[in-house]
Amino acid sequence: MSEAVNVRRLFLGRAVWGWYLLLVGPVALGAFDTRLMTPLALPGYLALTVGSAFGSYLFPTLELWVFWVPLFVGAYVVSVVLAAAYRAVRETFVAFK
Repeated sequence: MSEAVNVRRLFLGRAVWGWYLLLVGPVALGAFDTRLMTPLALPGYLALTVGSAFGSYLFPTLELWVFWVPLFVGAYVVSVVLAAAYRAVRETFVAFK
């Protein structure tokens, strides 16, 4: 039998934070020091660049650092979705148990 969905685990579980750190960590490290830029940061850089360009078009008076907040929130939402998919795949296949 499958377990009931635990809401706390769904939104704050280890898989969520693992994905979140994988998405945001390299971008934050690369912004802190350019020597720490890695190819792992490509999805985050792409989201930050597109979000900043679109945000600057909509709100030209805002500074660029303001667009980090939507990046963090968006990365969290993506992390929840990826963690849910990870759990679904893990519970589906017997080989992962």
